[in-house]
Amino acid sequence: MPGTQLRIKGIEKVKRNFNALTKGIDPAAARVLKEVAEDVKEEAKNLVPVDTGALQASIRLIVTAATAGHVTRVGVRAGGYEVNPKTGKLVDYAVYVEFGTSRQTPQPYLIPAASKKAVPIMRRLLRELIILPRRYV
Repeated sequence: MPGTQLRIKGIEKVKRNFNALTKGIDPAAARVLKEVAEDVKEEAKNLVPVDTGALQASIRLIVTAATAGHVTRVGVRAGGYEVNPKTGKLVDYAVYVEFGTSRQTPQPYLIPAASKKAVPIMRRLLRELIILPRRYV
C-alpha cells in the first residue's frame, strides 16, 4: 500500500542486546574449543606409542586467536619442542609414527584421539554455544 509505514518500537534495544550477546559468544567458543582440544591432547598422549617419552611430551595445544575476524583456531600438534634423549635432536618423527613409512607400519594416535572425542566434542559445543536443552545433546 502506498504511504504505509511500519514502525517498530524498541528496535534499538533489540540491537544493543543482540550486539552484547554476540560479543559473549567468541570468548565462550574459544573456552569450549580449548577445553575439548585439551581432551583430545590427553587422549593422544594415552594412545601414542612410548619409547623415550619425547614424542608423548611433545603433544601440545596450539591456540591462535584473531579478534578482528572473530576466529579462534585450536589444534593439537606433536613433534618439535622436545629433545629425544636417544638422538639428542628435536622430535621430528611424529608424522612418521602417525602415518608410517615404507619401512614402518603406522601407529596412529592423533587421528584416533580426535575420532574418539568427536561426538563428545560436538555435544559439548552444541550444549555450550547453542544452548540446547541437555535432552537434545
